[in-house]
Amino acid sequence: MHSRRPNPWSLRVPAHWVVWTVVLFALTIGLGFAAKALPALRLAGLDAAVNRVNSPLLDDAALVLDRLDHPIVVAVILVIVFVILLFVAGWRRALGVCVVTGGGWLTTLVVKTVVAQPRPSTAGLTHLLHISPATLSYPSGHVVFAAALVTALSLVCRTAAARVVVLAVGAVFVLLVAWSRLYVGVHYGTDVVGGVLNGIAGALLVAGLWQLATRGQRTGYAATR
Repeated sequence: MHSRRPNPWSLRVPAHWVVWTVVLFALTIGLGFAAKALPALRLAGLDAAVNRVNSPLLDDAALVLDRLDHPIVVAVILVIVFVILLFVAGWRRALGVCVVTGGGWLTTLVVKTVVAQPRPSTAGLTHLLHISPATLSYPSGHVVFAAALVTALSLVCRTAAARVVVLAVGAVFVLLVAWSRLYVGVHYGTDVVGGVLNGIAGALLVAGLWQLATRGQRTGYAATR
């Protein structure tokens, strides 16, 4: 009697990933259009409130995190993730996590183009850092990347305990990135909320497609009697 070995390419994608992807993207785009139509929903002023609590140390942290969505920085992060996961989960799943993270992050370009929300003014900031953001505001690409990375890492965890740890540490990371975008004053509050939704949705979309593309890829069969 022969039994199949587990697919070495497989990630732990939710069974109903298509439904979750559609719902999360609908929420992402819906929130963007709602905030664009109703300024009161943008949580305008939240960035100024965060910015008022400032210090040289916080400035340095915010400026470091500002580089998070630069293509070279993203590439370096993904290489580090790949090398670490290479020894933990094998090169196939390590590659999958990197593809899911990168692909999930890139979906923000579509959402930004569809919603087309301009950046908030920095006129109300009391502590201005010299940041040159891109034209469109919603959602925050930095937060999208952070949320996509955490989601992708959770999909490679082998145990529930490991997944809890990844999600807990990842939640802190996402919150720090969201804080930094408000601190430098380049996003509305809804931009960072939308970034979380977009990051999870994008990661699940690419992870689901990864599963479909690698279905049936196995290293062989194990014989049992």
